[in-house]
Amino acid sequence: MLGTAGHVDHGKTALVKLLTGCDTDTLTEEKERGLTIDLGFAPCRLADQRIVGVVDVPGHVDFIRNMVAGAHGVDVVILVVAADDGIMPQTREHLQILTLMGLRHGLVALTKIDLVEPARRDEVAAELRQLLAGTFLREAPICPMSNLTGEGFEGFFDALNQVVNGCQERPVSGVFRLWVEDVFSLRGPGTILTGIPTGGIVRAGESLALLPGEVTGRVRRMQVYGEDAVEGRAGECVALNIPELDPRHVRRGMLLCPPETLSPVAMAEAELQLLPDLKTRVPDLVRIQLHVGTASVPAQVAMLETPTMSGGQRQMVQLRLAEPLPVIPGERFVARANLGQGDHAGLATIGGGRILGTTNVRLRRRRPWTLEALAARREALDCPAAWCELMLRESREPLSLSRLQQKCLLRQEELNALLNPLEAGGRVIRLPGGLWTHRQTVDQAAARLLGIVQSFHAANPQRAGLEAQELFARARANPVVGTLAVESLIQSGKLERSGTVLARKGWSARLTDRDAQLCEKLVGLMRQAKWSPPSPGELAVALKEPLERVGKMIRLLTDRGQLVQIERDLVLHPEALEAARQTALGLFAKKPVFSTMEFRDALGVSRKYAVPILDYFDRIRLTVRTGHDRTPGVEARKALQKPA
Repeated sequence: MLGTAGHVDHGKTALVKLLTGCDTDTLTEEKERGLTIDLGFAPCRLADQRIVGVVDVPGHVDFIRNMVAGAHGVDVVILVVAADDGIMPQTREHLQILTLMGLRHGLVALTKIDLVEPARRDEVAAELRQLLAGTFLREAPICPMSNLTGEGFEGFFDALNQVVNGCQERPVSGVFRLWVEDVFSLRGPGTILTGIPTGGIVRAGESLALLPGEVTGRVRRMQVYGEDAVEGRAGECVALNIPELDPRHVRRGMLLCPPETLSPVAMAEAELQLLPDLKTRVPDLVRIQLHVGTASVPAQVAMLETPTMSGGQRQMVQLRLAEPLPVIPGERFVARANLGQGDHAGLATIGGGRILGTTNVRLRRRRPWTLEALAARREALDCPAAWCELMLRESREPLSLSRLQQKCLLRQEELNALLNPLEAGGRVIRLPGGLWTHRQTVDQAAARLLGIVQSFHAANPQRAGLEAQELFARARANPVVGTLAVESLIQSGKLERSGTVLARKGWSARLTDRDAQLCEKLVGLMRQAKWSPPSPGELAVALKEPLERVGKMIRLLTDRGQLVQIERDLVLHPEALEAARQTALGLFAKKPVFSTMEFRDALGVSRKYAVPILDYFDRIRLTVRTGHDRTPGVEARKALQKPA
């Protein structure tokens, strides 16, 4: 896409007509006033017969909003400066806006040379070189020409072709996104929306949602550069026929994208860069007019680093929007504000930047971790692989492929192409259930788990260790990530399994001789009791020991696996539990279901003990409860399938 820029009445529209044969001033008011008010579009055929689009933008200060809306999709800018006027206010402001929008290619058309002497032409060209120094147009060709006589047009056209040839193809990765430029309705086809897609590809027949509002419709037909097409790509001038959308409810600044892809947000994080020649200090919570894509909304700037800013400074900010917008990380914006006394007419461009995040919650100022996270996002914005990795690193919870795809705004095949080399390099990890996490997430979880285990040992020297679930709960760790972290700690020799618990490598509970003797007695009594063991209270009375001390030793023995906790006050010896397990398997070998009474009678115990044992078997998936009956669970079926 080509775009014009420059001060009012410097010949932008006339140049576009000379270049394309099209008059882009189509409004009646534009004809009457001889002044471009809104955006104009026209196809242009280059020397190699390629068709490119041209966006003609208004130059008057009153229509800067429309100018910014047109600039968002431009690849090459034609900065138009009249030789008689020279550099004017909107020459400077348009150049500033184009720089903030991230443009990298362009040239200068020095128009109206038929009205000045050669000396004046040279004088303006020298002033332009000084203005363009330090900008993306510092080496751009300056082409003297006349729209009226055609003098210099061939040299301009040759330079334009060279600049276009030096441009890289605009990437079409990611989901389709189109900021609406215009909407109208035709008898028969119905609603037609136009614009320049900022990402992805759209094909005829696909469904798109209009945001805000989430109204959906199907693309029936489309045109690209005015010609019928079946596919529209990022950076092309596209017209989409979507009859389901009511043109009365569509306006410039709305967004088309695949359904359930994006949601409008009222707050977004960004890095704001102020213009270097700004003379007035900008205060915290300054009110601005925010321009993103073709949208323009009032907003406030909450500064996250310092309470004020001056010309040339940059810092992390939060943009708090008066109206929600479906913005995404990486999107460029322009900020205009009235920093003096006056009304809306006093708006001037103060700076711009890029969106970094859309958390949609108010952020607290001067928080190092927030600033570090935003800086990491800034560095990853232009590298899809780095962004994908960062999204996984930011999430403490594993992400499904669909959730990661939504965070990266990529098509599934694009995401897979990024994940495969990241996984091969050990930077990201594929988890069971189609989940993904980052290696750093696992390493950080491992460090937290190890610290908790060490603290637990210090506070509980008589305990053998921690159950995995209790450890994960204390660390607030995702069980899947926690399990992976534990395995890495075991492999590295920092943790070990001790019975049913996890402990530091080489850890041994510190027991006095008296405690060791009590443990020995407890194990002996429980072995003798088989399936009818005494409660902790009964054990305390029988052994003439305090209940608290007996409870601690029982807990130690269950940690070590020398006893098994069936329920709160019921503990069995492992030999008794294994015998009960074999009894259940024996009943299943005879018939596919048995009742609680049948199990009770087979063990020769009361219902008081039979029911808790069966409930424990349900939990370990040996049995499945159906009313008062039990059928084989997963573990029972495995055991019964084994050869005798």
